[in-house]
Amino acid sequence: MRVEVRSRVPGGERLPDVLIELARERTTVRELIRAAVAEQVRAWRGDHSRCRAMLDRQYLTDAEVRAQAATGVVRLPGRAEADPDPDAEVARAWRAFEAGAFALFVNGVQADALDEEIVLRLGEPVVFVRLTALVGG
Repeated sequence: MRVEVRSRVPGGERLPDVLIELARERTTVRELIRAAVAEQVRAWRGDHSRCRAMLDRQYLTDAEVRAQAATGVVRLPGRAEADPDPDAEVARAWRAFEAGAFALFVNGVQADALDEEIVLRLGEPVVFVRLTALVGG
């Protein structure tokens, strides 16, 4: 089954929409994220720094931001020398999902847990939405 995955990030450049191939329509959130992130990395192979910046913009967690803030500056890495490692990026995306850095919507319903079983419908895109805290709140 082919599924379109859309990424949404407030106020900036985002990862490209990708088509992923899954063996069946019933899967888990974990498997869906694995397939989507691996395809996002493949889509930007060769443009190392842009790929790195977009992955960080989508999957950087609050804990990573706080750790960088303690050093006095928060920034996305400027230049990557090699293509991001798909396995490492998948693991980071899983951690970001569990930390609430982004929400995942399937058939218009927000998924809650990595091991949650979901049923995909033909023609219904999956949406990853980066969550951003409001100023002052």
